[in-house]
Amino acid sequence: AETGKNPIIGLSATKDVQDAILADSERSKEIQVIDIRYWHYQADGKIYAPQGGQNLAPRQHARLLKPKKTSMEAVYKAVSEYRTRYPDKAVLYFADNYPTMAWASFMAGGSMANLPKIGNNDFYRAASTMKAVQINKGTWLLKSVQGLIIYSEQAIGEDIDLSDYKGRFEMTHINPKNGAITKIEQINLGKHINLSNYTKGPEIIWLNKK
Repeated sequence: AETGKNPIIGLSATKDVQDAILADSERSKEIQVIDIRYWHYQADGKIYAPQGGQNLAPRQHARLLKPKKTSMEAVYKAVSEYRTRYPDKAVLYFADNYPTMAWASFMAGGSMANLPKIGNNDFYRAASTMKAVQINKGTWLLKSVQGLIIYSEQAIGEDIDLSDYKGRFEMTHINPKNGAITKIEQINLGKHINLSNYTKGPEIIWLNKK
């Protein structure tokens, strides 16, 4: 108010503090970015969430509580929960095993994920208009009217209903480790497709309306 400027406010704190501030309507409306940094869901489904106000550094909490590693599914869950609950706010993930879990954050709708460079900006421009959907363990979608981005860890026998997408689409195959485009093909949609016919995973498939 004093400066006339409109800063972006990020909330980077322990989970109990984050949730308390976000539950306060007056304070929550001032937050534009939720930064998941000091807590995470572990691969076993349990949460590692040190309490705020303990006057301990993150490394001291870790020595006391001995957190277990996270997983792609766990990171997706964390980001997705906050994106769903607070759709007007960006969500970042910089907690356990970052940046290895960048794709899980990205596919859940997370921002500033440390992805490899993929071609020109068309892929990212398309992704910015899409909404996140999980269809099965290890298979996630980003969807818009114009197309989809599919992350498949293993695709064997995975059936996806694409009957709402009519016409001809360009299918671009992307290596998630280095961002390399490995193959581009044309496909007619408007039907169910079985991912095992197109990929064995892990792979990114970008379907773009032509």
